[in-house]
Amino acid sequence: MAEAMTGAVMVPGWWIALLLAVWSIYTGDHLLDARRSRAEALSHRHAFHRRHSSVLSAALAGAIVIGLVAASTLRPPVRLFGIGLTLAVVAYLASAQGAFLASLPKEPVAGALYAAGIWGGPILMGVGSTAWLMLAATLHGLAAILNLAMLGVFEVDSDSRHEHRSLALRFGRSATTNAVLMAAAIGAFTAAMLAVTQSRTMPVFTVLAIQIATPALLLLTRRWSEKKERYRLFGDSVFLLGAAPRFLS
Repeated sequence: MAEAMTGAVMVPGWWIALLLAVWSIYTGDHLLDARRSRAEALSHRHAFHRRHSSVLSAALAGAIVIGLVAASTLRPPVRLFGIGLTLAVVAYLASAQGAFLASLPKEPVAGALYAAGIWGGPILMGVGSTAWLMLAATLHGLAAILNLAMLGVFEVDSDSRHEHRSLALRFGRSATTNAVLMAAAIGAFTAAMLAVTQSRTMPVFTVLAIQIATPALLLLTRRWSEKKERYRLFGDSVFLLGAAPRFLS
């Protein structure tokens, strides 16, 4: 999606580094949480990471090495941006473990880092209006933040037991739900209007509208969404639609 919007063609090393970065951050965060949490309070996902910590730690080390090698092939502006983003990710993981800014909810930071990692390189290498590109990246970041906030609403009891942080724990389930519904309505409407008025980037803004609206729809259908953790299945898988604009371009 970012490639289609910016007109950039990213080198293979960027794809490798990006995929390994996402997996490394996710796995590293879960390994740290599993080590910090009490054994009896572990969720299924964190219990898995604790049980297989040796294998996952070795895989994480390998992924970081391969990712760094791939990142060395990137063009200088993208490589410099990646270094800055790496430092931000390290700070985020340290904050998530309570090293500093222990009261800062994770969702806004994680969503912003996610969007920055995907859009930063293509924006630097792309063409066209930077304002439009930044707007698309911001909407994508909003979709990620709303998705994480929605997960926090569904899992507020579990997060409380496992000593995790979330917007729902800090501000309450009802207030967080209302905030997600309001932000999703504004964001999805904005993306939909851009999809209608900007024919060249219609696929991108259509996908963004769907991604932004999904967390609200899952909250509005809470009873159905809670069965077999459908909120996670649909909340996360909707981001795979980001591949569609690239294939359609």
